[in-house]
Amino acid sequence: MFLIRSLVAVGLLVASVPVVFGVTLVLLPLWSWIEASTGIESVGHSGPSDWCFWLVFGAIATPLTLAVFAYRRPPDV
Repeated sequence: MFLIRSLVAVGLLVASVPVVFGVTLVLLPLWSWIEASTGIESVGHSGPSDWCFWLVFGAIATPLTLAVFAYRRPPDV
């Protein structure tokens, strides 16, 4: 069962990558505001910095992975 859940989790993580890129680009005004107010480099000439993508990936992937491993199938009656 652990192998199946692991494969499902990996599949969800791979499937979430395009969503992560889209959400990160939609949040470009937020990244610009963070850079302007804190001085942390978050937007470059080619878009958001790597840490912005990783932050959004973590915010999306963590709940998905936890949901896969927390799911319990109801017992057979």
